[in-house]
Amino acid sequence: MKIKYVFLSIFLTIALSLPVFGQKEHADNTKTDTKMLDMSKMMGKPTAEAIVDGLQMKVWIMTQQEHKKMRDEMGMSKTKDTIIEMASAMKNPVLAGTHHIMLDLKDSTGGNEIASAKANVLIVSPSKYNSSVDLKHMMNHFGGAFTLTEKGEYNLKVSVIVGGVTKSTQFKYVVD
Repeated sequence: MKIKYVFLSIFLTIALSLPVFGQKEHADNTKTDTKMLDMSKMMGKPTAEAIVDGLQMKVWIMTQQEHKKMRDEMGMSKTKDTIIEMASAMKNPVLAGTHHIMLDLKDSTGGNEIASAKANVLIVSPSKYNSSVDLKHMMNHFGGAFTLTEKGEYNLKVSVIVGGVTKSTQFKYVVD
């Protein structure tokens, strides 16, 4: 009877330790540094870029289809069902509209991120209709959705409030 327990113990020890030997690496490769992704490396060339009073602003504008594709590639959006996507777009204003804007703010001297800011964008359509969008802070950037229904050249003014001081830059964006 004791021999059965000895063999059973040896068998269980071997069986339960085999997966450890099947691993390719035994080293712990987890990163302890949880540094956020750099938007410039991830997004490529910005739509507009400016340095205003020591504040570096980089702006990317993309269609919602491009934004959705980027989110899918990053693993942020796993839903494939159109009904679920439409429902989430109505609940999540970042997914609404025709276009998405991303704003990266950094201190121009040290390159440090500025998270304690408020940002918005004023949009003037080709027919001179004005609209405004408050940008929401997301991970390491600001973002928001807006609608550009007319074809032509839009004037956009990005305004950022940092420490009670408003800093802004203007640029043009063309919808074909």
